[in-house]
Amino acid sequence: MKDEDKTYENEIKHLVEDRGQNDLTLQIEMLTKQKKLLQFKCREAGAKILKLEQLIKELKRDNTLLSMDVATITDRLREAGL
Repeated sequence: MKDEDKTYENEIKHLVEDRGQNDLTLQIEMLTKQKKLLQFKCREAGAKILKLEQLIKELKRDNTLLSMDVATITDRLREAGL
C-alpha cells in the first residue's frame, strides 16, 4: 500500500476527452505511450540486428570455405597442367 500512487490523476479515468492540448496529465499519458512504443521498436530492432550479425558471421564462414575450395581447385588444375 505504501508504493501505491495516490495522486488525483490516477484516481480518475477520463471517459470523454475534455482535457486541452496543454493539459499535463494528457501530455504525460501521450509521452508514456510514446515511450512504450519506442521501447518496443528498439527491442524489435535489437533482435533484427542480432539476427543480421549472426547471418554476417555465417556468410563470412561460407566465404572462407568457398575461398579455400577455389584455391584447392586452382592448385589441382595447375598440377594437372590446365
